[in-house]
Amino acid sequence: MNDPHVKALYYRVVVGKGVDYNNAPPLSETTDAFEIALDGKNAVFEMKQHYSTADEAKAVVEQYVRAWGILIGLEHDPDDLQLVFDHADIVDRSPDTSDKNVVNLQGQVSVHVVVSDSVSLPVSRGKYPAFPRNFSASLDAETMYLRYKAYRKNRETLASMTYMCLTILEASAGNRKKAARQYNIDYAVLDTLGMLASTKGDPEEARKFPEDGKFEPLRPKEKAWIVSAIKALIRRAGEYAYDPKAKLKQLSMRDFPDLATS
Repeated sequence: MNDPHVKALYYRVVVGKGVDYNNAPPLSETTDAFEIALDGKNAVFEMKQHYSTADEAKAVVEQYVRAWGILIGLEHDPDDLQLVFDHADIVDRSPDTSDKNVVNLQGQVSVHVVVSDSVSLPVSRGKYPAFPRNFSASLDAETMYLRYKAYRKNRETLASMTYMCLTILEASAGNRKKAARQYNIDYAVLDTLGMLASTKGDPEEARKFPEDGKFEPLRPKEKAWIVSAIKALIRRAGEYAYDPKAKLKQLSMRDFPDLATS
């Protein structure tokens, strides 16, 4: 090829076990970098800028795909829906007219997708999750999500996942108080997460051995509160990474389930 140009990237739509989007209408979106068209089998990214190789184009699209994957996992379940790269449609903008056998070059890749083995009730979704807006799959957001995903797949305890996510936010800002200010999160939310992750849990899930030797298991309401808060913190990490100057609504204790014992 004299002047290769990536016209579009094609992704396969892979849904998790027990999930279907059979009744979901096609979804489309336009960004500064590409136009997206998604149906039950494929997602096509029509590139707006010039890229001479599939890898160059993928570097742009994959940021978007990763962000969408995180939001899908938070809204529904990890691996509920994934986009897996299939091939690139590459054309020659300056073809050799003497060659009558010029064809489009398509870079293809075979990807094995591992879907969760967990058993769940069948779920039929009537629409696809909304494409990401004002959210970036930053290193912090992705790392927090990977730990949350490990917890959801029973590969990590709730307490250790919570503590890791909390310390990622704290490290990025300097300490817990600075993290509360930077991400506009009520300090009580972060402090409650720290308390629950450090002082609660049965012998299998506790992060620390209690000083008095008596384990205090997390109550169902506390577990539900932690999961809700962690999902919000992951989302907030991505929102802040997208635009650190944006005026984000403060996350407060009122945004999460009631922790009262009654």
